[in-house]
Amino acid sequence: MSDMASSAQKILLVTSGSTGNNVFCTPAIRLLRKHLPEATIDVVALNKLSAEVFENNPDINQLFVIKNSSGLDRIAKNYTTILLLNNSALKKLRGLKAPYLLIPTMNPEVHHADQVMQFVANWLGVAVVEDDRKYVIETQQSAEKLLANYALSDTDVLINIHLGCGTTVLHGWKFFYSRRADDKKLWSIEAYIALGKKLHALIPNLKISITGTSNESFLAKKFEKQVGGTINLVGKTKVSDLVALMQRANLFIAHDCGVFHIAAATNVPIVGLYGPTNHVLTGPYPIKPQHIVIKKAEMTDISEQDVTEAACELLKKFPRK
Repeated sequence: MSDMASSAQKILLVTSGSTGNNVFCTPAIRLLRKHLPEATIDVVALNKLSAEVFENNPDINQLFVIKNSSGLDRIAKNYTTILLLNNSALKKLRGLKAPYLLIPTMNPEVHHADQVMQFVANWLGVAVVEDDRKYVIETQQSAEKLLANYALSDTDVLINIHLGCGTTVLHGWKFFYSRRADDKKLWSIEAYIALGKKLHALIPNLKISITGTSNESFLAKKFEKQVGGTINLVGKTKVSDLVALMQRANLFIAHDCGVFHIAAATNVPIVGLYGPTNHVLTGPYPIKPQHIVIKKAEMTDISEQDVTEAACELLKKFPRK
């Protein structure tokens, strides 16, 4: 282990304002705790929503939500080391005076989570082993409680579809109707609706739940109106609720988004939809047999039939026990 890293360290980890990017940090935080069991390990997230990823995390001593450099500078003196685990954090922390170590620019050929963990491993002076490659998101919620108001039986097949993305969290319907085509990660709401209808035609005991933030409720209403029996959880879930939901779901379907990475922290089978964004950098991690990534040049190249076939394959191969 590096001379710089010892159990007497007081370490502050600065993450991001993105749910997905903060999920990517959790293996690195577990690695720190593994090698420095007595150290103080505190975490900064840049907004309240993304901080939910770290709630109940057993590897963290204290969690802060700090939105600017002056807030970070105020607590920096309490730490022996500050590690910035996300390059984009510096955009929100302009003027930061406290000394810090910054993760290198991302390599597009290596998964984001692996690169964060390797940055921490290099600082520790240790090797990463295969068992270190897993997300850590804890929940004290239960799927039974979350779904108590819905007529869902143990024999029902539950597929969760996530409709929105980080941009709609910030901008809501204005983004979707004026600039949706600018976001290369998104599959259209019309395609998701067509998919829902196809799946219902093939699976008699199917229930589809949809998730998103309250800013995405307009999408949920459109989906719910056209796909019967939808369990509308949009605006009703925190990260801990989503983890519980994935533990009950038979399948999860979504484009690249924060909730996609929360799903990857569980054992739920996943169909991931990727257009021009880099599935090597931000795909499911670690890749498991129950993951299918549909990768096309553009999101519009992905057909409802592509997704239906992948969904049916995973439901057959990986029945919920």
